[in-house]
Amino acid sequence: MIRFRPLPLMSIFSIVALAVLVMLGRWQWERYEQKSAAAEEPIAEMTIADYQPIPDAIQFVHGVRPDTREQGWRVFAPVAYGATTVFVDADFIPDVAPPDPSEVRFPAALRFGAPITGASIRPEPPAPLTLAPRPLQRLWFSVDLEAMGRNGGLENVADYFIAGSYVGADGRATPNPFALAPGADVLPPARHLGYALTWYGLAAVLIAIYFAYHASVGRFRLRPPPPPEE
Repeated sequence: MIRFRPLPLMSIFSIVALAVLVMLGRWQWERYEQKSAAAEEPIAEMTIADYQPIPDAIQFVHGVRPDTREQGWRVFAPVAYGATTVFVDADFIPDVAPPDPSEVRFPAALRFGAPITGASIRPEPPAPLTLAPRPLQRLWFSVDLEAMGRNGGLENVADYFIAGSYVGADGRATPNPFALAPGADVLPPARHLGYALTWYGLAAVLIAIYFAYHASVGRFRLRPPPPPEE
């Protein structure tokens, strides 16, 4: 026989906290499933040639490299490809301080007209807490191709950008670390799985503490059934 007399105030706070923990755990589990599925999907790639550089409309997007966790600024260089303007994520400036647009040269690989090959990516909408852009300094904290194009005085901006290879000072090209599948971000799926297990684990601990406290003050007991009458 169970004898249980819950404390009203403690029960209300515990139910609210439990709901929040379960909600957070479910959210992280859904992110784990989404990113696991996205990791298995191939990233669409494309190659463009016969383009013309637009050197005076470079825009800078803040980013954190997934491979090194280094903060910096992605260089989005626009090119005229037929009647369309296409932004190319062509370089990375590793510095927390914003770059001076007047001191940044158009990426060399694009100045010489070499074919551009990379992942074709349609950016996701900005997250709710994304910082506001600073158009006068050409600084952006999420990829907004339409607004970036307007800021550079460009027309017919494509709704995708090309994540091209980054060319180092030694002239060697390396894969673009931001060439991620749509919906992906810098956190790997396993990290979201760990967060989900953490939130669910905290929910289990909360339940254990709740009943342990009630048992310690005599409000929760498991009493054996009375012996049968003779």
